[in-house]
Amino acid sequence: MNSFRKYKVQRGETIEVIATKIGIPAVEARAFHNKYCELSDLVEFGLPIRRTEYILLPPLASETDLQLSDNNTPKKVILGNNNSLRLIAANGLKQEHGTIIRFKENNRLLNKVHFTSQITFLEINNDFSIVEYHVNQVYVNEKEPEMVVEQLADATSKALYPIVLSLNKNGQIHEILNIEAIQKRWELLKPSILQYYNGGNVITQLITSFERSIQSAPLLKRNLEEHPFYTIYFAPIYQDYTSDFSFSSNDNNLEIFQDINEFQTKTSKILLSRKGITKPKSNLVETALIHEDLNNNISKNSKFNLEQAAFEIGKLDDGMHHNMEFNYKLNHSNNTIFSIEGFINTRNDNNTITTIEFETYEKVHKKEQKEIINPVSEEMDWSSEIINEKVVKKRSFWDEFWGN
Repeated sequence: MNSFRKYKVQRGETIEVIATKIGIPAVEARAFHNKYCELSDLVEFGLPIRRTEYILLPPLASETDLQLSDNNTPKKVILGNNNSLRLIAANGLKQEHGTIIRFKENNRLLNKVHFTSQITFLEINNDFSIVEYHVNQVYVNEKEPEMVVEQLADATSKALYPIVLSLNKNGQIHEILNIEAIQKRWELLKPSILQYYNGGNVITQLITSFERSIQSAPLLKRNLEEHPFYTIYFAPIYQDYTSDFSFSSNDNNLEIFQDINEFQTKTSKILLSRKGITKPKSNLVETALIHEDLNNNISKNSKFNLEQAAFEIGKLDDGMHHNMEFNYKLNHSNNTIFSIEGFINTRNDNNTITTIEFETYEKVHKKEQKEIINPVSEEMDWSSEIINEKVVKKRSFWDEFWGN
């Protein structure tokens, strides 16, 4: 972080206030800071910044999507034959991502999970990409797991990773290739885990469940596909798109619409949006005619409606069981994932909607950058590495109390 120009956060300031002082859009300031900062320093819109000491500032020629590059002419996205989008990562390519998952009920935060992970692209075998994936320490509500159930899940994950996956041409998990290695790691870990947790019905059930899931590669694949991270990160976004760069599917009660922005971002990213809805299964007493008419209407209008839909966190229309909306940014050179932002809403009952909010960003190594020009405030020393440092006073009791 020391190589960045930084802004010293003052008590009560939001990212919007800081962005106004700097003279850049708040969206851009937050995007740049969250891209390069530690996971513990991520900031949100509209909330006082309490635990983050410095905001990382974008220089004039930064790699944020909203700033100008040397060439101001937008570059068109070029897809493959039949407008196909495919993973074309070189063998040995390694990427690191930081991920935050928030679990909410009726817009009330229940738990927040964050972790870093690495993915290595080992080879391309026909239409399949072979990757090795590894998850590092998982934190729950900013802490290492404290509850026994969480601790046990963390302990068993040591056997699960690294996991070697075969991805199909659409980007979904096709097969787990190192199930034997996972089973061997578990056999080595199991005695120490049993000794540490000393049995009990809950522990026994959890261990039995994990052992059942790694009995075979298909069972483990099925288990992973129930986890929100894997369904989002390994979503089937790599498809054959239409001439207008869109894709839609209607599989049983699941409708999907995806589209790709015609132009790359200023930093050569491909923008891809993915929306989806599911509806409850049809009532068996519905007449065949009504059922047929309903399906025909959905078939004719689902693409248009889903394309125009603007979903909100914590909200579901009547008759809808799930909705989701995600924005993917892909590296244009190989179509690998740079970032994902979005959410899934699920109706549990008439009074309860659960939401999973998801953010993941690729770790970017800072390059030599130009400096910010035309700052708004002339009262600060813009030539210093830490801006606003000179107005910082000695930390008071209330600073400590509020965590500033």
